[in-house]
Amino acid sequence: MRNKVLTGFLCIVLALVLSLGCSPMDALCSEHTVDEVSDLIGGIVDYKLSQCGAGSIDDWLRVDIAAGAGRTSDWYALTLSQYGYTDLSAYESSLTDYLGSNNVLSATSREKYALGLAAAGSQSSYISDILDNSIGEQGIMSWIYGLHVLNNGYTCSRFTSDSVVDTILSMQYGDGGWALFGDYGDIDVTAMTVQALAPHYNSRGDVSEAVDRALDFLSYKQQDNGGYSSFGTPNPESTSQVLVALSALGIDCRYDDRFIKEGHDLIDGIIEYRLSDGSFSHSMGSGSNETATMQAFYSLVAFKRMTEGKSPLLVLDNRRLPQSQQEHNDSSQQQVQQSTSAAATASSGAKLTTAKTSTVTTTASVTVSAKTLTSAVTVTISGTVAASTAKITAAAALNTVTDHKKNVKPMIIIVIIGAAAVISIIIFILGKRNRKNYLFIVLAAGAAIAVVLLLEIQSADDYYSGEKKQKDNIAGTVTMEIRCDTIAGKSDSEHIPADGVILPPTAFDFESGETVFDILTEAAQTYGIQVENRGSAGSSHGMVYIAGINYIYEYDFGDLSGWVYHVNGITPSRGCGEYELSDGDRIEWLYTCEIGHDLNEVYEK
Repeated sequence: MRNKVLTGFLCIVLALVLSLGCSPMDALCSEHTVDEVSDLIGGIVDYKLSQCGAGSIDDWLRVDIAAGAGRTSDWYALTLSQYGYTDLSAYESSLTDYLGSNNVLSATSREKYALGLAAAGSQSSYISDILDNSIGEQGIMSWIYGLHVLNNGYTCSRFTSDSVVDTILSMQYGDGGWALFGDYGDIDVTAMTVQALAPHYNSRGDVSEAVDRALDFLSYKQQDNGGYSSFGTPNPESTSQVLVALSALGIDCRYDDRFIKEGHDLIDGIIEYRLSDGSFSHSMGSGSNETATMQAFYSLVAFKRMTEGKSPLLVLDNRRLPQSQQEHNDSSQQQVQQSTSAAATASSGAKLTTAKTSTVTTTASVTVSAKTLTSAVTVTISGTVAASTAKITAAAALNTVTDHKKNVKPMIIIVIIGAAAVISIIIFILGKRNRKNYLFIVLAAGAAIAVVLLLEIQSADDYYSGEKKQKDNIAGTVTMEIRCDTIAGKSDSEHIPADGVILPPTAFDFESGETVFDILTEAAQTYGIQVENRGSAGSSHGMVYIAGINYIYEYDFGDLSGWVYHVNGITPSRGCGEYELSDGDRIEWLYTCEIGHDLNEVYEK
C-alpha cells in the first residue's frame, strides 16, 4: 500500500515538472513595471539636462529646445508636451520665427513643424495652411504625417482624414507592410503607418483589417531578443517605432504573445542599447547616438501614456483648434478614446498583474558648456570634447569669437587672469579674506590656463589652411568626393551646386589608423568646406555623426534626408569615425532624401 501511495505521489510530481517544462517560453517573460519605464525616461532626461547644462526640464524647454526649434529639438518638444509639460511658449515662438525666415522645401518637414506647433498649443494658421500643398507631395511619409495632423482635428480643402486613409491603405504591400518603395514592407515605415492609422482602427473595418495584417508582419519580423533589425543591422530605433505603434493601438507589449519572443518583449529590445549615462546607442557596443536616444525617449513616453489610458503619442493633448473646428475635434477625440479602449481589450486581453518594484540606476555625465556667438561646445570633466552643435572641431567653433589670423591663447589667458583678479577684489571688499579663498582662485585660474595651453585653438584662417596636411608615415592613398545630386536643382540655395558636385574625386594620403572622418576633416580644412558633426562621449570620435556639409543639413529635404558615406560602393555598418582606411579606398559622401533608398545602396554584410 505504501509503495502505491509513493508511486502515485511521484507520478503527480513528475506530471507537474513536465507541465512546467512544456509551458510556453512567453511565460518566462520578465515584466517591466511602469516605474521602471519611468526610470528609463528619467535617465534620458537627466542625460539631456547634463548635456546642455540645464537645471530643470523647464530650463531645457526655455533655452536649448527653443534654440533648436526647426533643427534638432522638435521631437523632444512634442514628447515633453505629451509628458505633461505644457509651457512650450519659448519653443513656439522660436519655431514661428524659424518658419518665418526659412523656406521649408520638404513636405514632411512642414507637416512635422505643424505637429510641433500643435503640441505647443499654438493656434497658428500655418498648421492648416500647409496641408493642401504638403499631403502626398513627398511619397508615403507625407501621407503619414499629413494624417497625423488631420487626426488632431485640423482641416484643409483638398483632403479629409478618410481620403488620406484610403490612399495609405492602397499602398499596403502583399506581406502586410508598407515601405518607401520596392516590393516588400519595411519595419520602420510599417510601424509609422500603423501609428497614423491607429485612431481609425475601431471606426473602419478596412483599417482594422489592414492594421491586423501589419501587426502580423511586425510580429514575424521581431527577433528573439525582442528587438528588430533594419537593413541587416540590429538597432533600437526600429523597435522604438514598433513600440509607439502598439501603444497607439492600446496594445501592451508586455502581455501580447505576438510580440514576446523567447521571453523578451519590445522594451527588452530597446533596453539592450541603454548606456550608463542614460542615453542609447545605435548598435551594440557603440557610443551614445542622438537619434536612438530621442526615439527611445518618445517611444517610452508613448508606452507610459498607453498604460495610463491616454491618447496615442501623436494625438496631442495641447492642441488648440480654431473655434470653427472645435466640434470636429471633440468628435475625433471621442473616436480615438473608443478605438484605443476597444483595441486594448481585443488585443491585450486586459491582463492585469501585480507590479514588481524595480530600480534602474542612472549616471548623468557632468558637463561644462561654453557658448560662443553661434556654436556651443560641450567639454566633459574627463577631458573628452563633444560638440553638440560644432563645426568639425571645438577649435573651429571657438573661432566664431575671434576671426583674426593670430594665436588667441594669450588673449584668453589674459581674460582668465583678469577674471581671477576681479573676483579677488570682490572677495576683499566683502571681507572674505581667508587665505584659502585666494588659494582656490589661484588654483582655479591655473587649471583654466593649463586647459587653454593644452587645447589646440586656431583662427578660422588657420583652420581652413588651403594646404594639405603633411604626413610622415604614409600608408597609402584614397580618393574622396562629396556630392548632392539628389537635391541639385531642387533649391535656389547658393550652397547646392548645379551639378551636385561639392568636391570632385580628390586624392588624399593617409597614415595607418586614419578613418573616413579624418579624411573628411582634412578635406574641409584644405578646401574650405563647412562640415558640422556631432560626436559621442563614448570615444574620441568613433561615433561621430555628420549633420551637415557645405551648409546642407539633415532633414532639410525631409525627415529621411541627410548625409551618408560609401566606401568602394558599399554602405558600411560602422560610423565614419570607426572605418579605418586601406590603400586604394574610394570614399563618397552623398546626400540622400530617402535614407539611402534613392542611392541604390549596397549594405555591408
